[in-house]
Amino acid sequence: MPDCPLPGIVIEPLTPSHAESMFPGLCDVRGYTYLAEEPPEDVAALRARYAFLAGGGPPDGHEVWLNWAIRSEIGLLGYTQATLRGDRALIGYHVFPSFWRQGVGRRAVSLMLQAVQKRGDIAIAEALVDTRNVASAGLLRHLGFHWVETVRNADFFKGQHSDEYRFERLFPPFNAGERA
Repeated sequence: MPDCPLPGIVIEPLTPSHAESMFPGLCDVRGYTYLAEEPPEDVAALRARYAFLAGGGPPDGHEVWLNWAIRSEIGLLGYTQATLRGDRALIGYHVFPSFWRQGVGRRAVSLMLQAVQKRGDIAIAEALVDTRNVASAGLLRHLGFHWVETVRNADFFKGQHSDEYRFERLFPPFNAGERA
């Protein structure tokens, strides 16, 4: 796949102000084929969800939530997320279906991984992917993730069991002098 043809892909912290612009792309049901969730009810519900996530994590501090909107010159294209626990980051991403197979996910997830690594406290990035989601598994492999295990019956949604691949990517030791 060539470099992303969409100009100026960036990620920016996800805030409640993104809800209205994100809503149409998140309403495309194709984006939920392999996810145990459904499109948001309405803009107000999405805004409330983003306000909750913008809190950065639960009050006890056992994890940190980092969420970014994916933006290009043409508008919002999806989101990326990382949940940090100890020295691990569980990552996720959702690219709007109209932008699939255009390099958006590769560029946005790469930017997210750079942001997580720059923190200097994360050693391993982890991702869980439905085994039927061939494109997502391919994206992770392209970005240096390695298959660790297959979790059978990891979830049950949309009337069927879902198996998941667990992928990991090790971050090289980070030079403390380079922290952002």
